[in-house]
Amino acid sequence: MSWAFNVILGAFLLSVGSCKEEELVFPPKGDQEAIVTETRPTAKPTNLTYVSAFNQNIEVHWPALSDRVIKAQVSYKDGTSDKVLDVTKFNEPTIIHLSELKSYDFSLQYFTSDGTGSKITKTSLSPRAYEVDYKIENVTVQSIPGGVTFIFPTTSQRELPGKLSYSVAGKPFEVDLKGNNVDTVTVSNLTDETQKIDFSLKFQDDQWKRTATAQPKMAPGLLTYKLILPTVVPYMEGTNLVLTWENETRDPVTVNVQYELNGVKKTAVIEKSTDVKGKLSFDVQGKATEIAYTMETEGIASPVQKTQVNPLGLLSKTMWSAETSSIETQEGAANGKPQSLIDGDITTFWHSTWSSGNNPVFPHWFIVDMSKIEVFGRFGMIRRHNITTGGFKTFNIEVSLDKINWKIVGKDLTFNSADSPAAWQDYSLTPVKARYIRITMTAPMNSATSTHLAEFRAYAY
Repeated sequence: MSWAFNVILGAFLLSVGSCKEEELVFPPKGDQEAIVTETRPTAKPTNLTYVSAFNQNIEVHWPALSDRVIKAQVSYKDGTSDKVLDVTKFNEPTIIHLSELKSYDFSLQYFTSDGTGSKITKTSLSPRAYEVDYKIENVTVQSIPGGVTFIFPTTSQRELPGKLSYSVAGKPFEVDLKGNNVDTVTVSNLTDETQKIDFSLKFQDDQWKRTATAQPKMAPGLLTYKLILPTVVPYMEGTNLVLTWENETRDPVTVNVQYELNGVKKTAVIEKSTDVKGKLSFDVQGKATEIAYTMETEGIASPVQKTQVNPLGLLSKTMWSAETSSIETQEGAANGKPQSLIDGDITTFWHSTWSSGNNPVFPHWFIVDMSKIEVFGRFGMIRRHNITTGGFKTFNIEVSLDKINWKIVGKDLTFNSADSPAAWQDYSLTPVKARYIRITMTAPMNSATSTHLAEFRAYAY
């Protein structure tokens, strides 16, 4: 949620106009001083700078003027009243306070000591709002991890005191605002991003006897550790247990791991890491280990996360299911079906459709649902046992947690559908969390348009 209005800042400069002969009368050239007897008007107002100022003011900044000019007259209409302002001091801006936020028509004229007036200059200008109103109306409110930030526009050098009030879990809080001295105020240590907080803003301008208020609502942003936790991947690497994570925010994160090795309680810590790809590795002698870890960001620690990390091992397929891009029904009762890919029997096989009048061509695919999230690190496939023709030679592999968002973890990999004898072909991956695995066959082993495969297996930590 944000209040951000276009800032209207007007600064108008009237260009220098050359004086016409009828505006100024010059004495004739000659060696002797000329005596001027006629009335000489002065030049009309030029080179003035007008500023649309805050607090419903217009500022007129005067240029250097001839000593013949003793007075300037500013005429305008404010409401129903005709106003005429005589100005005799030109070394400081003339400030005109107006009653409304609208466009006003101004007429300006110079006068000499004998009362002769210049031609009139006209312009239209609009003042700006009162400072306190402008600050309230143009404050930007942003969610940040674990907090809310208020960004106020700078208006002048004057200090405009204010208050920011709110309550969390029934406990009231109040922050003093120093308008124009502190333009950004952050409320932190807000942990519940599901709840909007009722804020109250107030600015007071004693000079103009004016108060402005607002009641924005905003929920804090998700704490950084809540963004990081889903990306944590624990696995074994040699004799070490490894935790990796992703931290696109680059906010400092402290990771604390508690574990036990040979009956001794141990701790592994990395403090205030800002790495986008974070990693913590510690020796567990390659043994299956239960760890309890926390992640701390913005001074707030996550709940304790517990998990068992094992050496890489073959997963049971008992709870698995599979689906395929197509099914062939003419391969016998045990073959052709998706389930044949994960039945644990390498003598059965899945086959894409080949007997229909409209057979699908490459690419073909199958998806395996492991029924729960695993730290997936290796997989294998074996060709159909009773034939060395057909099949596929290149494929991609993707993983997903929800079957909606997919991440490619292997591209343009090769598979030998004609190896003899048929043997498992295994592939190692960078460990990744996954529930769903999708294999897409991208090219055939030969000119066949269909494909087949006997069995798929997966390893996890």
